[in-house]
Amino acid sequence: MAHKVNNLNGDFGVIIEGVSREDLCSSEFRQQAHQLWIKNGGLIGLRGIDLNKLTSNELMDWSAHFGDVDHDNFVAREDKKVDGLPILRIGNTRDESGKSNSNFSKVPALRNDNDMRYNPKTRRPVWHTDSTFRREPPIGSVFHCRKAPPSGGETLFADTRSSLKKLDPEHRKKLEELEAVCSLAHHDKKISLYSPGYPTLNEKERAANPPNRVPLVLHHPVSGEAAIYGLNSSTCAIVPKGEIISATDLDVWDLEGKEDDSVKILRDLLPFMTAPDFTVKWTWQEGDIVVWDNRCTMHAATGFDDKNYIREMWRLTLLQSNS
Repeated sequence: MAHKVNNLNGDFGVIIEGVSREDLCSSEFRQQAHQLWIKNGGLIGLRGIDLNKLTSNELMDWSAHFGDVDHDNFVAREDKKVDGLPILRIGNTRDESGKSNSNFSKVPALRNDNDMRYNPKTRRPVWHTDSTFRREPPIGSVFHCRKAPPSGGETLFADTRSSLKKLDPEHRKKLEELEAVCSLAHHDKKISLYSPGYPTLNEKERAANPPNRVPLVLHHPVSGEAAIYGLNSSTCAIVPKGEIISATDLDVWDLEGKEDDSVKILRDLLPFMTAPDFTVKWTWQEGDIVVWDNRCTMHAATGFDDKNYIREMWRLTLLQSNS
């Protein structure tokens, strides 16, 4: 690749600099970028002088090279879409009438880099992989920065391939025998407990969205590498593969939002998995594009001074390509 390419943390993540909008249309550049994405643990960032002028359709075209863009799952967020496309606006922006037109979540800002590591007492940052409750969980996401605050609002990434490799063989073998039970009903009820008014699933919706099970050790379908997987707000229990779940237990998890003690199998690993050896902090500049692979990474959001500064991000979700 003719561009300057720098590694972010060993063999985890790369940044390609000097990228132009024209480059994004080049089939050769796309192929090389995709190869770097797979080779470097599913994390690639692009930075360039004119990427802040990227159009929504150009971002769509670029993203489609990494997977099928998810056009669904915008329920109750239709007004947060960019140009009517399946691009979710995230941040604290408002439209001309003063109404919020972006999805916003209040999370703590980093005080220093030590805050990147998961704290069991505060349960922060909220490290996770996306939407493991879906029958076919998304394979990744694309983030594009339109406006960044002068500080804060970084996105954190963790390499779950390398952390798995560093586990002792006995611990790894135990993880390989387990799977996570991930439930949308549990996810929504859990959030409603600290965000009053957050919608929860009714009986019919719950029946239409049964729990999904995902392996704690996932083998990447392209690279073949194994990685730790399955931690999401929807993760309500961890069980031996194929173990039958009682309706009583599921009711507790779904209707009361209680997390089974077995989830500690993953949560107790988080301080180790988010140690400096495995993590990257991406400090956004306007125009930046980052693509990450859910199958071998985790990520977490951080806060910023949203009272005094504006942050606007465009996000696309990627599904397994059918082509």
